[in-house]
Amino acid sequence: MKPKILSIALTSTTVLLLGLVTPNATSLAQSPPPANNPIVIENQKPGGTGWQYVSGATLADDVHKQIKGYASATSVTQGSSIDFKITVTPVQTFTIQIWRLGYYAGKGGRLVQTVGPLTGVQQPDCPMDPVTGLRECSWSTSYTLNVPTGDTNWTTGIYLAQLINAQNYYNSLMFVVRNDGRIADLLYEQPVMTYQAYNDYPNDGTTGKSLYDYNSYGKKTIAGSTRAVKVSFNRPYADDGLSRLTLGDYGWEPYFIHWVEKKGYDVSYSTSLDTHESAAQLLKYKGFMTVGHDEYWTSEMYDNVAAARDHGTDLAFFSADNAYWHSRLEAAADNTPDRTLVVYEIASIDPEKDFFKKTIAFRDQGRAEQQLNGVQYASYNNANKNPPLVVTNTTTWVYSGTGLVDGSKIRHLTGYEVDNLDPSYPGPISTTFTTLARSPFTDIYNHKLLQQSSLYVAPSGACVFGAGTISWSWALDRAGLVNPGIQKATQNLLDTFISGCGTPGRPIAPPPLATTPVVPDFQAPSAPEETLPPVPTPGVPAEQPAP
Repeated sequence: MKPKILSIALTSTTVLLLGLVTPNATSLAQSPPPANNPIVIENQKPGGTGWQYVSGATLADDVHKQIKGYASATSVTQGSSIDFKITVTPVQTFTIQIWRLGYYAGKGGRLVQTVGPLTGVQQPDCPMDPVTGLRECSWSTSYTLNVPTGDTNWTTGIYLAQLINAQNYYNSLMFVVRNDGRIADLLYEQPVMTYQAYNDYPNDGTTGKSLYDYNSYGKKTIAGSTRAVKVSFNRPYADDGLSRLTLGDYGWEPYFIHWVEKKGYDVSYSTSLDTHESAAQLLKYKGFMTVGHDEYWTSEMYDNVAAARDHGTDLAFFSADNAYWHSRLEAAADNTPDRTLVVYEIASIDPEKDFFKKTIAFRDQGRAEQQLNGVQYASYNNANKNPPLVVTNTTTWVYSGTGLVDGSKIRHLTGYEVDNLDPSYPGPISTTFTTLARSPFTDIYNHKLLQQSSLYVAPSGACVFGAGTISWSWALDRAGLVNPGIQKATQNLLDTFISGCGTPGRPIAPPPLATTPVVPDFQAPSAPEETLPPVPTPGVPAEQPAP
């Protein structure tokens, strides 16, 4: 479900192809992690692979709901608590195994705590609004997790709670532990709003609804089709409960998390709802990162991230299709704020009177994504048919020490959602703009297009990187696709963020603005709306070999 005009260019007359000023040489050599870096300390603990699935157990499904659950919030800071709402069918006891994702000598996770057995209940059905398609559960609390302050057992990170009933069925729920009391070098945002947009719980083939027609069922809503225009965080995620927090062709976050923690970066974790709610918090970090698929943003998110950039905070979009849909957040039925994601997509059916608050594409309201990201959504292909990423401008400091040259091809790295710089819309206000990859690909509609990665320097001195591909993290850690050149380029970016590329108070002095216009590569044809292919059933014991 994307706009019907797709076009690309290297740049426009206001966004110019210049090399970024080179940071000090020391910024390209990774500094030793601070002695008190909690990520380094955390990853010295023993890990395990059980976060991927429960050995010997059967995955619960959305038809029988043997065990399912959701959390009362997407994140919790140390010193606070979070509630787990869990149903079991039939009534029986259950246990909870809580895992933290990380590196852990290649294991990928650590078992933090086991809870139970607890007495389970069969929670009531979750009613659906026939007009909007909103399905919201009102389940009682089954367990409250208290996260103490300063407890090194609860390092900031992405956590999974595996729910295992007495009959040995299992499912998962996810949440983030923040550490608001300590400011790390880098802030990582988990794109949970996009996860919820694609969530069609219950995925039973008859009643589940997401914001997409391809996996929505039942009667038509105000959208004129089966899709919902509102979805709730007060419900489990469909199927295994992990949404896109998985491995394989439709997984991205775990690969980045494994790599960034293996490298020992001082990183703190948050979610897209935290970006929405906490403008001041963003200003405290040297760099902000989002990975994989971060499609749904509120205007508050856009404003807060743009303000951080203008303050001097560096941004890295290790992803594609960022900030496409302008979304709203509403309270749940119990008045808990920001628990309902609202996206009508069509201005005429959105009851909001203010056009600039309607939930349509940002670019259709005069706020093109590329004004923030550098590049923006163009089209997509099948995740298992990603063509190579073709790098360019390798004399730029990002590629220092990578061994890559112009035209180097990085296997299987373009897609499945892809960005470029579209001359039909304004580009970012920048002092310099550099294209870092130009990769031809054929999209799902057989259109021949061009992917682009970019790096620009904002007037504040902040550096903004746009990968232009949803699959960037595969080159960091996915078996069979690891590329040392992309690993080094990513390290160069993060090291420069930390050493002062856009650190508040220490911006790099940009070179003079050039005036030579650049002719667009070509004009791409229009494309119909996106219809995603079915997502393979996640939760398999081991990752399949990359095609």
